[in-house]
Amino acid sequence: MMPSKLKKDKIWAMRKIITRPNYAVIELLLQKSPISTRELYAILEKKFTRKTLIISLRDLSIELNIIQPTHIRTEKGFSFGYNINPKIKEIIRSVQKDSKIIEDLNSKEK
Repeated sequence: MMPSKLKKDKIWAMRKIITRPNYAVIELLLQKSPISTRELYAILEKKFTRKTLIISLRDLSIELNIIQPTHIRTEKGFSFGYNINPKIKEIIRSVQKDSKIIEDLNSKEK
């Protein structure tokens, strides 16, 4: 969580998106969307604490609007889950592509 006293620069939102827990949630949603909150916790609980995941979901949904809450139909009725914002999918794919280009440049120099 970013302290409110820190000044936000031009890329603060991108920096926040690519933190390890936030990016793990986004990457999971790129693979399977929508996903229930319970399923998301079950998959990522080995890498992050529940508190960290709760903070990530709050930041990604409320502060950044990267993921959108939704209702998911289950055998027992409805459950709460998340979808990735369609506008963000292209941005994330572009960041992944750019990262690969940077990795390739780095490996060629060695």
